Amino acid sequence: MSDLDRAEDLVRRFAAATRSASLYRPTHPLVRRGVDALAVLCAERLQRAPSIVVGFIGDEVVVDTHRLTRSAALLAGFARDMREREIEKITIERGVTPDELLGFVTTLADRASPVPLAARLDQRGVRRILVGKLALEDDTEEASGIAAARKVYRSAVQTAEAIWDHAKAGELPDPGAARRIIDSLAKLVTQDRTSLVALTALKKYDNYTFTHMVNVSVLAMAQARTLNLEGAMLREFGFAALMHDIGKVNTPLEVLNKPDRLTREEFEIMKRHVIDGAHILRRTPEMPALAPVVAFEHHLKQDLSGYPENIGHRDLNLCTMIVSIADVYDALRSNRIYREGLPTDRIKSIMSQQDSPAFQPKLLRRFVNLMGLYPVGTLVRLNTQALAVVTLEHPNDPFRPQVRLVTDARGERLEETVLVNTWERDARGEYPLGVVEAVDPDTESIDPLSLL
Repeated sequence: MSDLDRAEDLVRRFAAATRSASLYRPTHPLVRRGVDALAVLCAERLQRAPSIVVGFIGDEVVVDTHRLTRSAALLAGFARDMREREIEKITIERGVTPDELLGFVTTLADRASPVPLAARLDQRGVRRILVGKLALEDDTEEASGIAAARKVYRSAVQTAEAIWDHAKAGELPDPGAARRIIDSLAKLVTQDRTSLVALTALKKYDNYTFTHMVNVSVLAMAQARTLNLEGAMLREFGFAALMHDIGKVNTPLEVLNKPDRLTREEFEIMKRHVIDGAHILRRTPEMPALAPVVAFEHHLKQDLSGYPENIGHRDLNLCTMIVSIADVYDALRSNRIYREGLPTDRIKSIMSQQDSPAFQPKLLRRFVNLMGLYPVGTLVRLNTQALAVVTLEHPNDPFRPQVRLVTDARGERLEETVLVNTWERDARGEYPLGVVEAVDPDTESIDPLSLL
């Protein structure tokens, strides 16, 4: 049987199972047999691909890249039914169970409920079947830039929150949801790293947990790209970084958000998150093998003086060493309930202490060079007292970036921003402009990213 024949057979089974669910109770033998037959076909196809995408365009049905023409007349009614429900695409992910398929077709059969279909599927625990709109991939340069990066970043934070909430409720994290957003982030890290890394500099603390998950993933992949890692390996690094702190779902909030120094007993509770995280990830189906390793190791330090203690000799994974740097860097620069984020130069001084056993020195130097002294998107104060946003780093002098002036020396907002290079000298050979310090944009009500 050809791949096209198998695709058509799968959709016919899908249509039949949906029709049976609309006519009979979920416990009826016809419904169960139809779902079981569909599950067999899905499992077979998902052995060769991570997902199955069934799209509906008019009265036509497309499975992955196959347009189903031979069964068009038979499937036209199914396509019209999906279109009436405003479903343009159904994505079935690897690991889908017969119970999820049953939940999907029976939920689909209930037309009377005012609750949106996606919400009802989530309530029924259907995690590996998604409904949505068709979207064309846009690989042009117009798809890059800060606006596109914002969209991907915002979606990533929302996905991180959903993954966290499921784990917090005692459910297993959804690798499929994580994989989709890692694919988008990895693509953007490769195409437009500057915009995406600039977004990670936002210092909001109201959703710190989820932005931290995404920031560490982005910063880890940005580091990995400097090591010429790409493709599946790059995504696996990003995936492990996203999940590195998932064990904290078991840490009491009064310990996690305590504004004062932790007691010894509280610190012991905090340290358990590395073991809890590894345990959660190891028992999650379809979880990349690297993820539980990084969750377990990311607080060990280079000389194994961190935690968990007494684990014997081991060489830390490269991904662990990269994630450790990104984790500490993002934590130090972020505003928290109990303290404000530190400026970049102060963070780099702390992390680069000669006697620090925490980080692999060569990787840390690479990271410092990657981020620069004033990363793109940083709001800075110049020696004239004017405020400006860093738009480009000087390749050889981190103290003299290109900036976009936002205010004048009196603090008045400029009607039109002005792009200047602080590395340019005047007629006397002196630098008329220089960066004095980084400034928290929230205190000035300025959105730096809108000026990039």
